[in-house]
Amino acid sequence: MILLEDVYKKVVAFLNSGKYKYLIIGGIAAGTLGEPRITADVDVDIIIKKENIPDFLDKAKKDGFKVIKKMCLASAEQTGVFQIHLEEFHVDFIIASTDLETMAFERAKTIKLYGTKALFPSPEDLILMKIIPGREKDLLDVKGVILRHKGKLDTQYLKTWAMKLCDEAQDMRIWQALNSLLKD
Repeated sequence: MILLEDVYKKVVAFLNSGKYKYLIIGGIAAGTLGEPRITADVDVDIIIKKENIPDFLDKAKKDGFKVIKKMCLASAEQTGVFQIHLEEFHVDFIIASTDLETMAFERAKTIKLYGTKALFPSPEDLILMKIIPGREKDLLDVKGVILRHKGKLDTQYLKTWAMKLCDEAQDMRIWQALNSLLKD
C-alpha cells in the first residue's frame, strides 16, 4: 500500500527532474511550516504555460501517474487547476497566475521533508495564500504557522500584501482576518 509520503516524494522527484518551477502548498506546507496535520493529497502551485500542459501530462503519465488528459486540459482551461493521481491519492496542480504567487516563487525556500528536498513558500506567503480562500481549515493552518514563527514573521510584508489583496478584491476580509490572527 502506498502512503502519502511516497506520493509526495514521487511528485517532488518528477518536478525536480523536469526542472519545473513549483511550490508545495496546501496541507503538507501547512504541516511543515506550521502545526502538523493530516492531509489526503499533495497540492502544488506551478508556473506552467497552458500550451505546455499536454507535454507535462504525457511526462507525468510516463512517470507512473494516472492522467486523464482530456479532463486535466479542460479543468486547467476552466479553473486554472488540474489533477493527476497515484493509486488512491491525488495531486492538485494550481497554475500560478497572481502577483502574490510570483513573489512567493522569488521568496521560495528549499526544505527537506521525508528525505526529499522541495520548494516551499515562505511562512508569510503561505499565510497569505491560506487567508485568501478563508476556509476554517485554512485559517487554522494560518494560526499554526503564526504560532510556530512567532516573533520571526515579516509583519510589514504581510500587512502590505494583505492590503494589496483587499484593494484588488475590493473586500477588507483578508486584512481583517490577518490582523485578527496576528493578535491571537
